[in-house]
Amino acid sequence: MRTFLLVAPYFAPQAAVGAYRWIKLARKLVPRGFRPAVLCATFPEDARDPELLRVLPPEVVTHDAYLDRRILAARDGLTALEKRLRGSKPATRGPARPIEGLKPFRDLGDRCLLHGPHAAREAVELGRREGAQAVIVSAGPFSCLPVAAHAAHRLGLPLVLDFRDPWGLHESGAAPPRDAAERGRHHVIAALEHRIVSRADHVVLNTRGALAAYQERYPFLVGKSSFVRNHFDASLYDPAPASPEPPARFTILHTGTLRNDTRVDDIGRALRRLIDRENLTPADLVLRQIGRATEYERAEIASLGLSAFVEFAPPIPQRALLGEMRRAHVLLSMFEPRVVLRIAAKTYDYIASGMPMVAITDNGEVDELLAHRPDNARIRPGDVDALAAVLSSHFDRFRTTRALPTPVPAPAEFSSETAADRFAAVLDRLM
Repeated sequence: MRTFLLVAPYFAPQAAVGAYRWIKLARKLVPRGFRPAVLCATFPEDARDPELLRVLPPEVVTHDAYLDRRILAARDGLTALEKRLRGSKPATRGPARPIEGLKPFRDLGDRCLLHGPHAAREAVELGRREGAQAVIVSAGPFSCLPVAAHAAHRLGLPLVLDFRDPWGLHESGAAPPRDAAERGRHHVIAALEHRIVSRADHVVLNTRGALAAYQERYPFLVGKSSFVRNHFDASLYDPAPASPEPPARFTILHTGTLRNDTRVDDIGRALRRLIDRENLTPADLVLRQIGRATEYERAEIASLGLSAFVEFAPPIPQRALLGEMRRAHVLLSMFEPRVVLRIAAKTYDYIASGMPMVAITDNGEVDELLAHRPDNARIRPGDVDALAAVLSSHFDRFRTTRALPTPVPAPAEFSSETAADRFAAVLDRLM
């Protein structure tokens, strides 16, 4: 087997969306002859799913040593000191606002930045110890890119950048800079990205649109870049019942974190229209939100008079997703209008379920992912009339049949096997 060093701050056992892409790829690359040695960064406060470690093949080496324990200890000491100085006085609570998503132009650092020097040493040692023949980095957090570039240089190995999200082309930087500091951050990120991308032997993006945008910005990437989509791994889900008991209510399901670029504005207004037009009660319809949400979203739902129609549930393990999706009538994803280079990772889990989907996004590339079901729909953000009409058609079917939709087979194009084949082809050329 050929070994590669994978610098992936997000990896098992972290139950975070950023971890799943490479958990799935690691599982499928081993049968194709590639052995990952993974340097990852699990913070003490991170949500964990020990099952994610158990599903990895024994050939996968997981070295959870990216973080400098001295820095963690100093952080904990400062936190304890702050609590002592504050005493019993409660911390001042700011106004409710949504969770901030990735915004590289707001802050040049990220939570892994200070750990970079330690991580670079660990990466070199791990690569030497395991006999790595290439270095791959899964970004973000983007501070791990120079860590991997350093390791590749020291080890004399080819470097592959796998961008889970755009960095210098991230949509949060699409608007003109607001001040001199932000303008400076734009220049710094552009310079850092150009330097690291030019040193890479191959660059992978996870959407076709992101690949085209990066090749336009960096023409030298043509011939040494490709796109490998996010994907579903059907073997990670617990089996769903062949004929689950249909829920008594029309059920719309959204999974994952609600944050500033995945707000409930459109779905809330569309539900309000459907409920008013059909004179529905909470016994007729529910929007289930499984994942992180804040008081901001709860207040927004309340302002629309929808609190009784919305059910907030905590995150669930990956293995339980299929059962939840198969018990819903419609699966929902959403992105704000400016997000056109990314596709919600949950979309691939939705595809695996075979159930109807509604995607609120301006990214036309999503149409390819919805083509396998004629009742799937993409709605442009802000088009509440179209969203309400689509939900109404699904509700009419529910009212007539009281049955769950029949799942359709998931296209193999979006499976982990296909993604692993494409990544293996990249590694074959480099190793």
